[in-house]
Amino acid sequence: MIDSNHPFAQFGISEAILAALSRKGWTEPSSIQLLALPRLLSDSGHLIVKARTGTGKTAAFGIPLVERLTTGGHSPRALVLTPTRELALQVSREIASLTTGLFPRITAVYGGASIRTQIIDLKRGTEIVVGTPGRVMDLMERNILDLSAIEWFILDEADEMLDMGFFDDVEHILKAVKTERRVALFSATMPDAIRRVIRENLGEIAILEDTAQEDEKPAVDQYYLVVKKEDKLETLRRLIDVEGDFYGLIFCATKTETDELARRLVEGGYPAEAIHGDLSQEARERTLRRFRSKLTRILVATDVAARGLDIERLTHVINWDLPGDREMYIHRIGRTGRAGRRGKAINLILPADRGRISQLSRSMERTLGTPIKWMKVPSIKLLMQAAKAHIRAAVTAALSMPDPSDDTEKPVETLPFLEQLTRELVETLGAEQTVQALLSLSYGELLDPSRYKAITEFAETAPREEKLPVALRRRRMTYGSRYTTEESAARLYIGLGRKHGASTRDIVNLLMKAGAVPSRCIDGIEIKEYCAFATMPQEAAHRACAFSRQLKGKPVIKPASPERR
Repeated sequence: MIDSNHPFAQFGISEAILAALSRKGWTEPSSIQLLALPRLLSDSGHLIVKARTGTGKTAAFGIPLVERLTTGGHSPRALVLTPTRELALQVSREIASLTTGLFPRITAVYGGASIRTQIIDLKRGTEIVVGTPGRVMDLMERNILDLSAIEWFILDEADEMLDMGFFDDVEHILKAVKTERRVALFSATMPDAIRRVIRENLGEIAILEDTAQEDEKPAVDQYYLVVKKEDKLETLRRLIDVEGDFYGLIFCATKTETDELARRLVEGGYPAEAIHGDLSQEARERTLRRFRSKLTRILVATDVAARGLDIERLTHVINWDLPGDREMYIHRIGRTGRAGRRGKAINLILPADRGRISQLSRSMERTLGTPIKWMKVPSIKLLMQAAKAHIRAAVTAALSMPDPSDDTEKPVETLPFLEQLTRELVETLGAEQTVQALLSLSYGELLDPSRYKAITEFAETAPREEKLPVALRRRRMTYGSRYTTEESAARLYIGLGRKHGASTRDIVNLLMKAGAVPSRCIDGIEIKEYCAFATMPQEAAHRACAFSRQLKGKPVIKPASPERR
């Protein structure tokens, strides 16, 4: 029997899903869920919603999918498109956490992973496919992904799709789905290009807006550093040492990684502990008690373990691993920068993650009003200056005069012996040597530059082998590509433009035929008035130029001039 007191019972959701929501600890629907669930659980109608990040959109469309798709079949019945593979994985896991029986089955398809495994999963049968546009297009071209039975078409983070240059692919996929499908589109912003696609494919549909009051934005300065994987720990040590009052959270992707990083920090003399889902409640409370009292100043955590943490005066949040999406990123960095105090959020990224951090930075500029800025790894000179400032502050505090109003009992014998020893040392060694010897005993290791290892420095901009067209780097980051270096990609001039009625799809179709490659290998398309430019693999570009010459240059396809590359 369904519990009528359950906060989600008002939507007529089945008892099994209510039980799943209870296990997840959901106490009440979010504003977007209150808006979307009644509409999507009804029998018909599209849903177009403008909703900010962090509002629970996945459950807003995930619950209706799990509620309705309760029988198996050979072809998928729901398609969820996401801009990145990380978000595709997260969405598929979130939907899976709501299922209680054999159906629906969920398959995530995205680049950067074995397409053979994904093909096997699709051939076994699945009801819900969650994927990135590139991999979905690839599977469609291989005649593996059959969209003929799709009843639900969900587009998540539509504005991110537009920013990343995927909207032509999205339109192509949408047109391949039967017209009787239901569409749910979620986007933080609604630019004209998205409105146009809605009008052309769905007609004049009202765009609903989640008008719930926005939570206070965290006052956080956001940075990223580009480092090698083997240099991440050394970089983290420098970031902690350069701050005299570091008190923060470090987020890792896995439980194993949190334990390992906390152990290595402790071995290096840093007051750190790990917190993750495998800790007992007693151990968790003990760890948090030490952290709140600042006996431990560094807490290494997973996202799941950090849920519900409310710790005041945190100075830093450090992402050892980038989160899967912007919603989780905001949730992480919102732990600092509270109650009128500014905080710092620092991301340790690998060179291959530059595309992801660029995308995330643009999103944060829209959402929080500030981008994620590049910063240098703290130099040894800067670290020594910070160490001197720390020691100077500690010595000054130790020499501060006692408060005359403080009448608490003091050990009266201590001061005379201290003064006597001080005079003896100064008379024997001299004042300067005495101070130097005492500093060496107390702070020698802190003032030793050799305690830091060398780090490979990376500039803000990508090195030469990564300087491919922006759209190409985004596509490679999101679902993989055949391009690996600048030399393996070629920029082409095509003698067709807007005045000739050419669209992006026309250019892609032409180059697919001329270069004998699938559409996923064509990128960086720019359409001008009388011409267009595109990027494709070097070998395919040679074939495309030869194809044009055989047709006596109609249309002309040739290497682009250097300034267009």
